[in-house]
Formats: sequence, structure tokens, C-alpha cells
Amino acid sequence: MSESDSGTTPDRAAAPSDPFGEPLVNAASVAQFLAVDTSTVYRLAQTGAIPAIKIAHRVLRFRATDVREFLEARMRKAATPGRVKSLLGKARE
Repeated sequence: MSESDSGTTPDRAAAPSDPFGEPLVNAASVAQFLAVDTSTVYRLAQTGAIPAIKIAHRVLRFRATDVREFLEARMRKAATPGRVKSLLGKARE
């Protein structure tokens, strides 16, 4: 007799550990992660740069994945060595 026949639930490890998905973080946690002031986090949320969830009046929460995506979207790629040399050469002229 298999588990499905006995009426018991299948492997519990397959079920998500948190039924609501990832936990939300507050502005102070986001500010600490980004190494900025909390007022900067609120400003970024107000302009829509970082998606925020308004829980109540003056209470915002953020998804960690949204914060990581915000950071990744703003990462600058390193300049190629040839590009750096050409920029430095122009600066010396």
C-alpha cells in the first residue's frame, strides 16, 4: 500500500517551509544591507526604484528578492583594460 492509498500526506519535505513565501524585511534592514540611511530607502520606495509593500500608514516592508534585483540592476561592469588605458591617455593629453 502506498502513501497516497493510506490517506497520509506525501513526503513533507516537498512542502514549502513557509506557506506565505519569503519573509518581508523592514526599511532598517534594507538600509543596513545597502549601507545607506533609512531615509534613502524610503525615498527609493517613494520613487518606485525599490518595490515596497505598504502595510499600514508609514509602515513599509520589502521583499529581499526585490532589494537584490534593485542592487543587481545598478551594478556597474568593470571597464576593459583597453578602455581604461584609452581614458587615461586622453586625460593626460
